[in-house]
Amino acid sequence: MKTIISLIVACVVVSSGAYPQGTAEDTQLEDFAAFAEDEQLQVNEWTLTMKEPLKQTDLDMVKKEVSQLFEESFTTDDTIHATKMTWEQSNKEQTLVESFSLITPIDGKISAEMVYSIRGQGTASLDQTMKKRMEIVKSRLFSKNVTIFSCLKAHSSDIIDDVLVYQNFKKVFNIVTIDEVTENGWTSRSGHSSQWDQALPLLNEEMNVQFASRTLGGKTNITIGTPIITAEY
Repeated sequence: MKTIISLIVACVVVSSGAYPQGTAEDTQLEDFAAFAEDEQLQVNEWTLTMKEPLKQTDLDMVKKEVSQLFEESFTTDDTIHATKMTWEQSNKEQTLVESFSLITPIDGKISAEMVYSIRGQGTASLDQTMKKRMEIVKSRLFSKNVTIFSCLKAHSSDIIDDVLVYQNFKKVFNIVTIDEVTENGWTSRSGHSSQWDQALPLLNEEMNVQFASRTLGGKTNITIGTPIITAEY
């Protein structure tokens, strides 16, 4: 039952984009990467996602801005309820991949939604290029009410004590555990840290970080997300 509750909360929050986050998302990812390296974990990839509702009367203005920020062409996907336009591009080294989507409901009275995502591999991709690009997109397309999700995935080449890693994680980031679910080598922990302002409701408390671990194939995978994990683990 707890697993179901946690997954429902995650799906609702990602879909609604109703909870704004602070302004140090890149610092969070860097801090998580530094923690992973201190724990002798290898950072596989990271993702930063921005979401915000948009008035349909502002669609043309946003499309014009997007066309200046994304060089490659867009794709369109039509359903009976909405139209989704998606732009994607990457740098020459393929170390940074970006996408931007505009989801426009057929009903003109319902707000549209814009979603920007940037992802990279390894700690080296968390550089000034990424930060500059993220800030440009954020300043030109989103308001101060944008909802931002940060997610980092790392692994150990051997099976490690994930409980000990989580205890160290709690200590470093001053986290109070709210919920913990363990099933077949997979564990998900939700908590709250005073270091970050954003918070989501969970089990009558407030949550702003998730830490998941899975032991599989002789290695341990660690996934960290604020305020929730938005990637597969």
